[in-house]
Amino acid sequence: MDAVQDSKTKKENKEEKVQEVLAIDDQPEYQEKIMFLCSTVISCTLTGWCILVLSLGYVKLPTRLFGIDIPPDQPRIDTTFAAGLLGNLLSSTFGISVGGNKKKKKEGEGNGATPTGNGYTTIIVKQPLEVTAKPAEVQRVDPITNRPIGTDGKLV
Repeated sequence: MDAVQDSKTKKENKEEKVQEVLAIDDQPEYQEKIMFLCSTVISCTLTGWCILVLSLGYVKLPTRLFGIDIPPDQPRIDTTFAAGLLGNLLSSTFGISVGGNKKKKKEGEGNGATPTGNGYTTIIVKQPLEVTAKPAEVQRVDPITNRPIGTDGKLV
């Protein structure tokens, strides 16, 4: 009789364990849904804020708004941060590319360096390379007239 009861309790224990495992497996799916909703809401809120800040950069507010006096010479809002954040949000969260189509360089045009307009210059060195230097010449200058002094001590 004990053997029959032991087998029944073992089956019940196994069923309970299976139900616990199923309950645990359901949790991550639920948590993933919650995390997805939270991240989507935050991304949409930040996108809305960026669009609002960018829009306010082009809008001139009236001189009186909600009982608050606003000076007539309103400075423009710097929208650099909002524009950068909006570009990153659109590309990472929503998969929208802001950059547009970039033209490919024609063969022979440029040599892979950054354009000179940004302050970078490419130097191409071909071999054989020979570097020579002249000996340094010391020139004395008169402190009053700022004219060079010759080797004989007289002003040149």
